Amino acid sequence: MPLHDEQRRRFCQATGLVLIGATLPGCGDAPPAMVDMLACGPTSVGVGIDITSLTIGSAMYFQTGNGVNVFVCRDADGVFALDAGCTHLGCDVMFVDAKCGFHCPCHGATYDFNGDKPTAPAPRPLQHYLVCATVSGQAVVDINQVVDPSTRYKL
Repeated sequence: MPLHDEQRRRFCQATGLVLIGATLPGCGDAPPAMVDMLACGPTSVGVGIDITSLTIGSAMYFQTGNGVNVFVCRDADGVFALDAGCTHLGCDVMFVDAKCGFHCPCHGATYDFNGDKPTAPAPRPLQHYLVCATVSGQAVVDINQVVDPSTRYKL
């Protein structure tokens, strides 16, 4: 099965950075945790969980510290990240469950588990961000890279 462009990009990026990372400890300038974060890009934010610990149908809420809160979710296709801010007025939505999706406590808008099919007063779906993992398997979200709602980090 051929690799998709995104999978190929991740593989090449991780391979190159692993090779670079193998030489950095000898330089003495980069602590191991910093080398670990480099595998996912400079604008990524670690969310503090092992990416394999997410179970299918789960959604975990995280504050990124950059003013954007996210849900890191997993379905049968893989792991994805959603902006937690309702597209109506920005209140953070709450996860109900995989069947019901998300609910905005401020004005009642709802979204399905993929952040799609918004109900009034939300005008559009929740935004998806790129998810990747560090070399040690920690989940990382890049809130500066908006991706298609079908994009998943494959486990």
